[in-house]
Amino acid sequence: MRTIPFNKLAVIGDHPRWPGCRLMLTCAACGWTKGYNPARVLARLQELRAGGYTTPLDQVARRVQWPCPGCHRLHWRVAFALPDNPDPRETRRLAGRYRN
Repeated sequence: MRTIPFNKLAVIGDHPRWPGCRLMLTCAACGWTKGYNPARVLARLQELRAGGYTTPLDQVARRVQWPCPGCHRLHWRVAFALPDNPDPRETRRLAGRYRN
C-alpha cells in the first residue's frame, strides 16, 4: 500500500476523492500497519456520536484505544492509502458508486 500525501487538515470525509482507498492505521513506534474501510470507520464514528465527515484524521487516530499487537503501545497514526496495483475497472466502478 502506498500512502496518499495530504495536509494536516485532511478529514475522514475526504475518502471518496480516492476510489478504493483504505484507511491505514500505523503504529508510530514499531511500524505495524492494518488497513480499514474508511466508510465503515466513518459509520462507526457517527454511531458512537464521536465524529462525522469533518473529523480530522489525527482525531480518528486518538480514538483507537487498543494497544499495538507488535509493541503493545498506544501511538497511532492514520492516513489514506491506495493499493500498489489498482485495477482500472475497479477504480472506475468505485468512482461511479461514490458519484451516484
